[in-house]
Amino acid sequence: MLKKFLNYIKLSKSIAGYYECMRVDVIDRIISNIKALAKEHRVEGYEVYVSETNKLSLSIDDKKNIEKLQTDEEQGIAIRTLKDQRLGFSFNYNLSDLAIEETFKRALDSGAILNKESFSFVEGKEDRLNADQFYDSSLDEITGEKKLEILSDMVDAACIDKRIVKVERPTYEELVNSTFIANSEGVLKSYKVTRFNISLSVLAKEDKESQMAWNFQGANTFSHLNPKKVARDCSEQAIQTLGGIQLITGFYNVLLTPFVTAQFLNVLSNSFKADAVYKKTSMLGDKLKQKVFPEHISIFDDPELDDGSGSVPFDAEGVPSYKKAIVEKGVISSFLYDRHYALLMQKRTTGNSVRHSITQPPSIGITNLALYSSNSSEQDARVVLSEGPVITELMGLHTVNSITGEFSLGARGYLIKSGRFSSPCKHITISGNLFELFNNIEFVGRDHMLYANMFCPSVIVQNLKISGAGG
Repeated sequence: MLKKFLNYIKLSKSIAGYYECMRVDVIDRIISNIKALAKEHRVEGYEVYVSETNKLSLSIDDKKNIEKLQTDEEQGIAIRTLKDQRLGFSFNYNLSDLAIEETFKRALDSGAILNKESFSFVEGKEDRLNADQFYDSSLDEITGEKKLEILSDMVDAACIDKRIVKVERPTYEELVNSTFIANSEGVLKSYKVTRFNISLSVLAKEDKESQMAWNFQGANTFSHLNPKKVARDCSEQAIQTLGGIQLITGFYNVLLTPFVTAQFLNVLSNSFKADAVYKKTSMLGDKLKQKVFPEHISIFDDPELDDGSGSVPFDAEGVPSYKKAIVEKGVISSFLYDRHYALLMQKRTTGNSVRHSITQPPSIGITNLALYSSNSSEQDARVVLSEGPVITELMGLHTVNSITGEFSLGARGYLIKSGRFSSPCKHITISGNLFELFNNIEFVGRDHMLYANMFCPSVIVQNLKISGAGG
C-alpha cells in the first residue's frame, strides 16, 4: 500500500502536464486537412469537433487505505459533412492524417443514403476564440495530499453517530475536458473545463435493521468542494431512515427536499426540448405562451451557472450560450432548439446543442436548469410545513409517463412535528401528475442546492397522494 501511495504522489505532481489543452499545431493540421478534403469532394459545408478528456479517480476504504487509483484519457474527432443537401456523420479516436481522411469519407458515405434536408451550419467569425471561464487555474497546485485529505475528511465527518457502522467507497474524481469546434462557415472556437466530483455511501444499523444512503457533490472549482457537509448529510439521511412508521393512505401537504425537486425537474426537462415538441412526445408541446405553472414560478436554462455540470461558453455547434427563461411567471416562454430543429421549425437556435459522446452527432439538450420563485422565503421549509411528511428520495423515475405526466413512485422520507424530525416513513408510494405537482407548489425556499445540472430549492406541495398503510 505504501508503494501504491508513493506512486500516486509521484503521479499527482505530474498531473498538471497530463492535463493540457490540445496543441495549436495539432488543431491547425486538422483544419488544414479538413479544408483540403472539403475542396476535393466539393462539399457544401463541414463541421469538425475535437474533444480530449483526461480523468483521475481515487477512492479509499473506511480505514483510509487507497482502494482505487485510475487515470483515463480519451480523445477523438467527429466530422459532419453536407453534400447534395445530405448531412453525414462519422467519428474516430485517431487524429492522424489518414484517420481524418477516412473519417471524412465515412461521413460522406453515411450522408449519401439519407434524405435531403434544408440544413446549413452555424455562421461564425474566423477569429479564434479560446474560453476557459469554467476551468480551475489552481489545478496545478492540487497535490495528492490534498486529494487524500478530502477523502479522509469525508470518512471522519460521516462517523457522526455510533449507528453509522460503515463508510463505503469515498471517491474523488477530477476531469479536464478540452473541446474544439470549427466549420465551413467561419466558426473557430475552443474551451476547456474542469470538473471535480466527490461521493460516498454509508451504512447505518440499529437493532436488526440496516439502511444505506449515498451522497455526492460536483463543482468546476476544487475549493468549492465541501466534503464534510457531503458526508454529514449522507449519514443523517441514513440514520433518518432507520425504523419508521407507515403513513395512512391519503392526501398530504408535503415538503420536497432540493434533491427531490431536482429529480422531478429533471423528468420534466425533456418536455422543453424542441425535438420532443416536434415528435409530439412533450407534455408541454401545445402549451407555448400558456400559463402552466403558478405565476410565482420561473425556470431558466442557465449555461453560466457556477459549478453547473452543464456550464459551457458555447454549444456543440459553436453557438454562444446564454441564460434564457423557458418558464416565466408560470408561462411557457420558449422551447430549446439546436440548429437542425430551429431550421426545421422555422425558429432561432437557442444554443442548446449538446454532444453526449464523440460517437454521436449533436442533439438538443439542457445546460443547467434552475427553478426560482418570486415568492421564495428564507424561512426553513420544515418550520413552514410544521407537521407532515418530508420526501428525501424517489425511486422508479423512469416509469413517469413523459407525455401525460402521470407518476407512481416509491419514496423515502420522514415525518416532522412542530418543524422538527419526528420519525422515518417507510413503504410509501407517491402518485399524481407532474403538472399538478408543480401547480400545487405553495412554498419555495431559498435553500437552493446544485445536483449536477439541476439547481433547485425545497418546495412544499399541496394535496399530494401518499399510499401507505391501507393503501
